[in-house]
This record gives sequence, C-alpha cells and structure tokens, in this order.
Amino acid sequence: MKRFVAFLLACALCLMVLAGCGGAPVGSAPLSQPGAAADPGAAPAAGAAITLTFGHGQSEAHSFHQAALYFKQLIEERSGGAIAVNVQPNGALGDEKEMAEGLQMGTVDMVVCAVATLTGFDPALDVFNLPYLFESREQGIAVLDGEIGQGMFENLEGQGLKLLGFFDLGFRSMTNSQHPIAAPEDCKGLRMRTLQSNVLVEGLNTFGIDAVSMSFGELFTALQTGAVDGQENPISVIDASRFYEVQKYLSLTEHMYVVLPLLISTKTWEKLSADQQQMLLECAQETVQHQREENLANYEAELADLKANGMEVNEVDKAAFQAAIQPLYDTYAGQFGATVEKIRAVKG
Repeated sequence: MKRFVAFLLACALCLMVLAGCGGAPVGSAPLSQPGAAADPGAAPAAGAAITLTFGHGQSEAHSFHQAALYFKQLIEERSGGAIAVNVQPNGALGDEKEMAEGLQMGTVDMVVCAVATLTGFDPALDVFNLPYLFESREQGIAVLDGEIGQGMFENLEGQGLKLLGFFDLGFRSMTNSQHPIAAPEDCKGLRMRTLQSNVLVEGLNTFGIDAVSMSFGELFTALQTGAVDGQENPISVIDASRFYEVQKYLSLTEHMYVVLPLLISTKTWEKLSADQQQMLLECAQETVQHQREENLANYEAELADLKANGMEVNEVDKAAFQAAIQPLYDTYAGQFGATVEKIRAVKG
C-alpha cells in the first residue's frame, strides 16, 4: 500500500513539472496572433513575450520587406528576444486598406502603406496625392520629417494609428503596353490603374488618362489580361513586381513623390511599457533611415534591370505635365491651397 501511494505521488509530481514546462509565463500573451503564410525568414523568436505582426503589400524582393526584416532583427536583439516580429509580405494580411483597418482594431500591429490608403481616415492627407507637388526627393523628406508632415499625421492617433516615420520610394512613373509617353497628349485614351485617391484619379484624368482605382494585389493580372493598359509606381515596385513581363514602356514622368507612413496600432502601442515604447521608436527610426539609404542606392540597378528585361525607358517633358496639371490645383485651392504653399516653401 505504501508503495502504491508513493507511485501516485510520483506521477502527480511529474504531471506538475510537465505542466509548468509547457505553460507560458504570466503576462506573456502576444499582442497579436501571427497571420497565415508567414515568410520563412521572418518566423517570430521562440519564447517571446510579445509578438508584433508587421504587414506590407510588396514582395520579398522589395525594400519594404528587407526593411521589415531589419526592424525585426533590431528589436529582437535589443529586447533580448522578449519582443518578436512576424513579417507578412505580399498583402498576406489583406490589401493596404484592410491592413490599416486592422491597425484600428488591433488585429495588425504594424503596417507601411501609401498615404492614399489613409485619406478615408483624414481627407486632408489627400493633398500629398497632388501630382508634381514636390520638386525633389529631398524636399519630400524634409516636409514629412518636419513640422508639416508630423503635424498632419498626428490626427490619425485618435483613430487608432500612430506614426513611426516615413519610408522612401522616390517618385512614381508611368508604364504601359501601348506606346511611350513623352508629353501629356500621349496619355490620351490610356486606361491606367492608380491608387485609391480621388485627387490622383482626377490628376491623371487631367492628362487624358482613363484612371481607375484598384488594389495592388489585382494589378499584375489586370495588366496581363489587358483590363488596363498601364499603371504608375516607383521604379523599385515596377522591378520587384516584374511588371516588365506585362508592360513594354516605362516613361519617367516622376509625377508624384510617394508618401509612405510606417504605422503602429495605438492599441498595440498602449500595451507596451514606456521602455518598450522607446526601444520600438528608436528601432523604427533606424529602420526608416536604413530603408531610405537602401532605396536610393538601388535605384540605378533597378532601372538597369528593367531595361535588361526589355522595357523601353524614356524621359518626358515635365514642364508640359506641370502646366497641364495646374487646373487641378485651381480646383483644390480652397481645400489644399494653404498647405500647398507651406509645402512649397520648404527647401530640400
């Protein structure tokens, strides 16, 4: 009988030990559950107390993805593995609008997206979608990092989205399958996909383009099937997305500097300690700088790759495009005029 009791006690002790090994420490629940189809190189660190899901719409070949992995490495190392990052490329968490809404709900932790995605949250941000608003990349960065950019994006915090910084992809240019574009009259009749921005749609219409809004995830197929003749995007996106397989002509219109906020859900932010918030902010700022440098350094190689893959590349008469877009500025003078003046007063 004594042996039997001893046996039962030993079994109970083993079960208690196993339960302790298998359970998570108190307070270790992740802020968000990792999404489906995770990138193999972006698996969250084992045993992390917090897992941040970082979504973007570009491929693994794009600088967005490399920057997300850079951020992941920084914060996992500095937190000693207590904070992990699960990077989700290729729109695995939905299109940019769906990911931004995920930030509001707290189902997605971090996102980088085009500002056009956010105009539904704050229509004032649509000013950044005016063609030929910025003279240079340097001016764009100076505006966004300065009082104007920081002030305009602060308004999003009340809606659940907190700004961490801005990535850089330079300017958007046009591609199509029909003919080169050298002047506004060459745009007439082309059906072209663009961002979900009323201002940008109207701007392209001003050039004679039949502009249609469409999610990025649908774009390649639309180009392949001829549902649209062309699209407009930065060089890095055109190259990483292999649009040269379905587009012949690249015209360097450089009609819009892309504003790309890096955002975190305020629900996520508020769950972090003050020390964790500071660490995350520092890692985000270092990541922004790294991404900008990489994007600038890769431009010539990406452009050469597009040419090597058969795209015909041409310069355009930018002065003619800038003159052609002036009626759009007149239309929006009452809504955006004061902001446009402030932006144009900033020197890059």
